[in-house]
Amino acid sequence: MGDITQFPDQYDRLIRMGKVALNQQNWQQACDHFEAAYQLEQTLSANLLWASALIEAGDPQTALTIVEEQQADYLQQTDLVRFYLALLLNNHRFITANQVWEALRHATIAPQVIKTLRMMITAAELEYQANHQATIQKQAEGLYNLTAHPLAEQLAMLTQAEQLPRNVYVTSIAPILTNPYSHAFVKTTVIETLVQLNIEQLVTMQWFEQTKTFVPADIQLMEESPTFNAVLAALNEQLATEDPTLLAQVMADVEMGFAYLYPFEAGIMYNPTEWAQAWLKQLLGSDYTASVVISEKTEDWVKKLQEMTGKLDF
Repeated sequence: MGDITQFPDQYDRLIRMGKVALNQQNWQQACDHFEAAYQLEQTLSANLLWASALIEAGDPQTALTIVEEQQADYLQQTDLVRFYLALLLNNHRFITANQVWEALRHATIAPQVIKTLRMMITAAELEYQANHQATIQKQAEGLYNLTAHPLAEQLAMLTQAEQLPRNVYVTSIAPILTNPYSHAFVKTTVIETLVQLNIEQLVTMQWFEQTKTFVPADIQLMEESPTFNAVLAALNEQLATEDPTLLAQVMADVEMGFAYLYPFEAGIMYNPTEWAQAWLKQLLGSDYTASVVISEKTEDWVKKLQEMTGKLDF
């Protein structure tokens, strides 16, 4: 619909008309009225009504998109949590449903409700596995051969794989982490998904020339890494007032480099200031004079990361 001109009580009028259409099972008309109301006022009530009408109209995918505009509000009330999770499961968004459940475990929601939500997810996953074996196998095979595709397509395939049930997803992505040809951005995406799923078993991955292990439940998301944030803080302290434009460019470059080091950054980045200045020295060359001693090992790491990020091919 186009832009809505708001008149006095127009929002309430549209809501009333939408409810009348719902009672008459005129789903599309109800959708139109609730959408118009939502354009006027982005209330949770209008969001819920519009999403409910879309479900009745046979469009759960759009309904989920609308609900996720106010996801935080839906997670504050038990009934709305159930509605949101049911919609995720209806759209086969199993990984997101599991991530939401993990987040809710630490919220102020009654244990019995948490148990009920877990049962909802498990039942939906089992039903999907029983009736969509061919689809599951095709997606799993695609993940196994992920490196045969361009990077942008690999990331899109990972998003699609989030429609796999939790246990199938965890098994299917294992070869990605041990494949020496998997891109760091892909590995980081997978690792962060495992972190959000609170996976407690040991995971093996190829990290540069080494085979290393980690437990996803024991690490943080990349953006929450104290080590990475200390380096960014050191960069910000040096450049924020001197050259904000350069700071933005350097931050983007450094954050791409972080993807290659995650989740073992703490084992090599001992001095945040040294690493920050090593990056500046690598980027600016002779125009930059460091105020701390930069070790040859740190210089080699930064040079390697610069070369790797410079070869990105999407």
